[in-house]
Amino acid sequence: MASLSKMALALTGGYFILWCLGPLLLTDLGRWLGLPLWFWFSCIAAPILLVLGLAVLLRGQDD
Repeated sequence: MASLSKMALALTGGYFILWCLGPLLLTDLGRWLGLPLWFWFSCIAAPILLVLGLAVLLRGQDD
C-alpha cells in the first residue's frame, strides 16, 4: 500500500509540473486549431500522460 501512495504522489507531482510548464515554455509557439499550443500541452497532453503513466504503473500491481 505504501508503494501505491508513493506512486500517486509521483504521478500527481508530475502532472502538476507538466501542467505548469505548458504556459511557461510554450507561450510564444503559436496556435493549433485556434487554441494556444500551451493549452494543448497543459490541458490535453498532461492529463493523457497522467492516465497512461497510471496504466503502466498499475499493470504490475496485484490486487
